Amino acid sequence: MHTSPHPQPYRRTIFTALMEVVKIDLIVVPAGFVVSTVFWIIGLGSQLPYSAIPEWAFALWATVSGLSVSTLGFDFSLAPSLVTLGLWFLVAAAAKRVVDSTAAASQTESEDDPSGWWALMGTAVGTFVVAYACPLLALAILVGQATVTPGGFLRIVLFLTSAVAWGFVRVRGIGDIPGLSMLGIDAWSVASRLLRRLLWAAVAAAAIVIVVGIVLRWNDVADTAQVYSSPVAAGIGLIIVQVLFAPSVFYSALSWTAGTGVSIGGAGTSSAFRSTSAPVPDVHVLRLLTGDYPAWTAAAPALLVLVGLLCVILGRVRAREIAAQSWTGLGIAIGLLFVTFEILALFAGGALGPLGLSGFGPSALTSALAITGWIGMGTVAGLLLIRLSGLHTVYSDFADDDEEEELGEGDTADAFDKDVPEPVADDFVDEDELR
Repeated sequence: MHTSPHPQPYRRTIFTALMEVVKIDLIVVPAGFVVSTVFWIIGLGSQLPYSAIPEWAFALWATVSGLSVSTLGFDFSLAPSLVTLGLWFLVAAAAKRVVDSTAAASQTESEDDPSGWWALMGTAVGTFVVAYACPLLALAILVGQATVTPGGFLRIVLFLTSAVAWGFVRVRGIGDIPGLSMLGIDAWSVASRLLRRLLWAAVAAAAIVIVVGIVLRWNDVADTAQVYSSPVAAGIGLIIVQVLFAPSVFYSALSWTAGTGVSIGGAGTSSAFRSTSAPVPDVHVLRLLTGDYPAWTAAAPALLVLVGLLCVILGRVRAREIAAQSWTGLGIAIGLLFVTFEILALFAGGALGPLGLSGFGPSALTSALAITGWIGMGTVAGLLLIRLSGLHTVYSDFADDDEEEELGEGDTADAFDKDVPEPVADDFVDEDELR
C-alpha cells in the first residue's frame, strides 16, 4: 500500500521555491525603478508626475517578459532581447537551484515509489512558476498598463517553460524525462554539443551579414546620426539601444539571409531576394533594410548551408561523434535548433514606436522554419560526406592517426592488409563488445 509523503518535504519545497522568486524580484523590480527614474529625470522638462516612475518600471518588466504595453501614445511589444536573455538566465538559474534543492532533499526518489518524487518535483516547479508569473501579470496589468494578447501570453509561457526546462535538464539530465531517455544519453549529449556549435556559428554568420551590409551601405549608415541635433550623443545612444536589441538584430539578419526577410511597419518586407523602400527610423541597422541590393545577395542562403556543413565536418573527434549517433543525433540537434529559433523569432518581432517599428520583425513561424531548413541541409550534407569518406577511403584523414595509436607494433602490417575499410564510428565501440 502506498502512503502519501510526509507534508514536511512539501512545505520545505514550497518555501525554497518562494525564496528563489523573492531573490529574482529583489533584483528585477529595483532595477526597473532605477531605469524608470533615470528616464523620468531625462524627461523632467515634460513635467511628468511621480506616478510615471512605477508605471514605467512595471511596464518595462512586462515588456522584457514578452507582454505588450501601451504608454506615451505608442504600443511597445518588441522586447529588448539582450535584457530578456539576461532575465531568462536569471530565471533559469533560480529554477535550477529549486530543482537541485528538491532533488537533494527528497527521500522519495526510488523505484518503489517514483510518483512521490515526481509529485514533490511538480510542486516545486509549479510553485516557482506561479509565484513568479502571478505578481508579474498583476503588477504589469494594474500598474504598468500592460495588455495580455495571445502573442504576449504565448511569449511569457515559452519564456518560463524554456527557462524551467533548462534548469531541470541541467540538474537531472534527460534520463528523468519519460519518452526522451529512450533515444539514448549519448545521442542527446552529441546533439547538445552540435546545437551549441550551430548556435555560435549562426551568430557569427549573422555578424558577417551585418558587417558586410555596413561596408556596402557605409555612407547611409554614417549619415544616420546627422539628422539629430547632437550627432555624437545620438550616435552613442543609438549604439546602446542596438546593443540592447542585439539578439533580435542577429536573428533578423539570419531571417534576411534565409529569404523570409524582415517586415518593416507593414509597408514591405526586406530580404536577400527582395528589397523595399519603406520608411524606417534613423537607426544604423534599420538603414540596411531599405534600398536595392546587389544581385549576388540572392546567394545568401548558401552561407547558412555552409554553417551547417562546417559545424558537422570540422574537427575529427566531433565528426566521429556525429557519425556514431548518425541520423538520431542529427535529428535531435535540428529539432532543438528549431525550438530555439522559434522562441527567438517570437521575441524578435513586435511594435516599438512609430514608422518602421510600428510592426517590425521577421515572421515568427516561417523564419524559424527557413533558417533551420537551410542549416539542416548543410548538416545532412556534412553527415553524408563523413559517411562517404569512411566508405571509400581506407587511409582517410579521419582514420590514419587513430589506427596507428590503437594497433600494436606486431599488428600494424596485418592491419594494412585488410580489404575492408575501417568505419568512421569504430572508435565508439567498446573493446569488449562483439563487432
